[in-house]
Amino acid sequence: MSTLCHSCEARWGQAVVIINDAFYVYGGNTDQFNQYSYTSAPWNNDLLYLSLSMSFDPNSPPWQYVSGSQNSSSSQGPALAWHTLSAFVPLSSLVFGGNTGPNSDIVLMDQQNSALLLDVIGIENPTWTAEVNAWAAEPQRRIRHSAASSAGKVWIVGGERADGSGIGFSDHFVFDPTVPSFASLPTTNAPPDIFGHTSIVLLDGRMVVFGGYCQSQGQLLPFSSIWALSTTQMNMEWSMIPVSNASLPNPRMAFTATLLEDGRVLIQGGADAALQVNFDDGWILDTSKIPMEWNSIQALSQLGARRDHFAISVDNQVVFGFGEYIQPQSNILTSHCIMQGMATMDPLILTYMSLMLPLALFSQHLLLLLDRPCV
Repeated sequence: MSTLCHSCEARWGQAVVIINDAFYVYGGNTDQFNQYSYTSAPWNNDLLYLSLSMSFDPNSPPWQYVSGSQNSSSSQGPALAWHTLSAFVPLSSLVFGGNTGPNSDIVLMDQQNSALLLDVIGIENPTWTAEVNAWAAEPQRRIRHSAASSAGKVWIVGGERADGSGIGFSDHFVFDPTVPSFASLPTTNAPPDIFGHTSIVLLDGRMVVFGGYCQSQGQLLPFSSIWALSTTQMNMEWSMIPVSNASLPNPRMAFTATLLEDGRVLIQGGADAALQVNFDDGWILDTSKIPMEWNSIQALSQLGARRDHFAISVDNQVVFGFGEYIQPQSNILTSHCIMQGMATMDPLILTYMSLMLPLALFSQHLLLLLDRPCV
């Protein structure tokens, strides 16, 4: 049975998915008392649920703790961080990749054994299915890859080896659950060995890939480089999208990104290549322009300098939460509370709101849930 969890621990490196009006968060690293480093904090297998069909106070979001180590009666997945969670049909999702941490029974990070299936037909009783090694020809375990859902499939791009070597993957795949199979995507004009990037499926069915770190080039990739692949055509080919150089975000990795209802793409935060400096700025990519244009959004800096956080967009509302955050005065890297304030962006006027509105009631503005430090 799920339990109400208003004070669920803040975290980073989690995976998230929206299924109908349900929002799920799975796994990540937690460090309640700031005792650990960024890569050594405890892993968890928490599955959290938040209903998006009802109003709630963003200062106290009514999380439900669905499954995990704190609920021994439920089906559970493994503790993971820097993995992905992607819905391919209603109520069914693919978990792929992720590092398992030092206390896991899974100790070999170079195997083809990271695929899990999660069914949430009943919110109270999720079903986890761990597949065998090389099931459906799945590729090697990886972290900091990207995954996007489209046309009943999951599209996986790049990633970093989970063994701590820092080696990137230049192979990309599409998971088709009807076979099931992981099939290689074309390599011609494809993104290189990147990780810490993002992939977003636009309204026209094109998946765009940008940002992140390229291990073979030894550098972060500029935001003027955007790869595109159609997820709706039989003959799949990678291409480069023209992007204006008039104004560009600084290169970064571990940022968050989401598709807005009008087809634009929003990004916020992230870190440098050494994961030592976090960014607090936010940008919106206007995908309707030729070439596409990046525009800085000053209001997004109020979220603070953070990385490995999430952003979700539903019914013209964008919700940000979790992630590692640098306290401005102490310069200490720490994780912070989720959703401690709310603001509506016009986009020129910024005002605060006291309630997160249900999906059906909010349709006029972009809404930002602004995260403040735990105190």
